[in-house]
Amino acid sequence: KTRSCLRVGSHAKLPRAMLLRSSSLPALSRTARRALSGSCCPPGALPALAADEDRELDGQVIQLDDVNHYVVAAEGTARGGLIVAYDVFGFSGGRIKSVCDSFAKCGFNVIMPDVYTGTEINGFGGLDGFMSGAEETVGWISAQNPAKYMPMLEGCKAFLAGEMGSANVGGFGLCWGAVPVFHAAGAGIIRAGVSAHPSLQAAGFYGEPGQPGEFAAKTGKCPMLLLPAQEDSLDDYGEEGAVTAAVRDLGFACVSH
Repeated sequence: KTRSCLRVGSHAKLPRAMLLRSSSLPALSRTARRALSGSCCPPGALPALAADEDRELDGQVIQLDDVNHYVVAAEGTARGGLIVAYDVFGFSGGRIKSVCDSFAKCGFNVIMPDVYTGTEINGFGGLDGFMSGAEETVGWISAQNPAKYMPMLEGCKAFLAGEMGSANVGGFGLCWGAVPVFHAAGAGIIRAGVSAHPSLQAAGFYGEPGQPGEFAAKTGKCPMLLLPAQEDSLDDYGEEGAVTAAVRDLGFACVSH
């Protein structure tokens, strides 16, 4: 059987960085606010890949502490465990479960908690509401906070170790999901992290520094791989960016690709 490992980059339609107008969230940096002029998927971007409902999924949905989790076992001998943190489109958004399946084909036991517990941004004003600073959108995102998701991440780590035999655990986050990945690193839940189209500005919703480099300096306590999208700030996420430097200053490897 041919293995098809996940490719993240121009073939993945990823949402624009999580940024607010200054009147809505003063903690965000001036540079971050200027990024509001960018679109979610810029003109000329490749289209989204096939949605999950168009294929048979490899994993299953289970409940841990009354929260749905998508779980898929590694093909063959597992190389380790992986916690996936999705983007603002949530547990059923696009092809996120297919992304999890791709990691399993690469040899990882994968678990993805439904942090938003059945909701997603389109039920609360969507990206337009986010960009305009709509109260319902900001309120919804603010409710998806560390007090809610950190116990889930701890539970995911315990499940991977106890039920799937993977004590060596990493994290993968998409857009907003980069924030839980960095929080997991700071708490010692994961041993390595990957963030695609990282949007660490969203940490400002949770009382953390709105500057990505400052947030990374507090939490980036494991090796990290950053995968910024075409319009993401290389001043933050590039090979010489603030986030990359902050993780390295903490004594860990960090690569931007």
